Amino acid sequence: MDDDKSRIGFWLQHFAGMQLRDITESKIYSAMQKMTNRRHEENWKLRAEACRKKGKPVPEYTPKPASVATKATHLSFIKALLRAAEREWKMLDKAPIIKVPQPKNKRIRWLEPHEAQRLIDECPEPLKSVVEFALATGLRRSNIINLEWQQIDMQRRVAWINPEESKSNRAIGVALNDTACRVLKKQIGNHHRWVFVYKESCTKPDGTKAPTVRKMRYDANTAWKAALRRAGINDFRFHDLRHTWASWLVQAGVPLSVLQEMGGWESIEMVRRYAHL
Repeated sequence: MDDDKSRIGFWLQHFAGMQLRDITESKIYSAMQKMTNRRHEENWKLRAEACRKKGKPVPEYTPKPASVATKATHLSFIKALLRAAEREWKMLDKAPIIKVPQPKNKRIRWLEPHEAQRLIDECPEPLKSVVEFALATGLRRSNIINLEWQQIDMQRRVAWINPEESKSNRAIGVALNDTACRVLKKQIGNHHRWVFVYKESCTKPDGTKAPTVRKMRYDANTAWKAALRRAGINDFRFHDLRHTWASWLVQAGVPLSVLQEMGGWESIEMVRRYAHL
């Protein structure tokens, strides 16, 4: 649902108040040319705000183009919308013909168990716990960072991701193995709501410093990159921990259909990437 809201918001920026019949292929493609990477912009805003608070110069913002995959999802969305306006709602005589680019096959980068252990050993807390939990559950970083205690049942050894928090827009049940349970038990008592948090030293009005517990930030990559460097691991993103989890399961004999359910993938095609392992 959040993804659809994002796509609707993007197209409204360009076509709000316009008649459907005036939305042409050329105008759609022109809007695509102006599309930039939203997360890159949001990360810059966070860095800029941090610089302002510290009295440091604000780095210049340089837009980053949106990926082919992102453009493809936005084009597919408006294509389906306009096609429905023509065929179902009878609001258009003829919908524009929109060609959706096909992104190249996504890379599958995963670690051998000994490499993963090397990375874990180089991660400081609380990043170490987050990495271990990712390898144990296959959850995306956003799902881990936003995980709340009310989503976890330690007795039944299960966690769940709410539909609005999953890319497939449906609830995902997550089995918690021994590693996942061990990591969770270490977090008990750190915060009443958020599972994964960190402590930060804050200055009180009287000038004294006191530790403050905060929810982990999605864009906190400094410790992650440093751990990768120390572990000697190159070309590896946090999301590749999910690829690693899936790859290990396939190699252990888990059927692709079962993996699809465990990982919450929308279609079996998205899981076939692991079929060769």
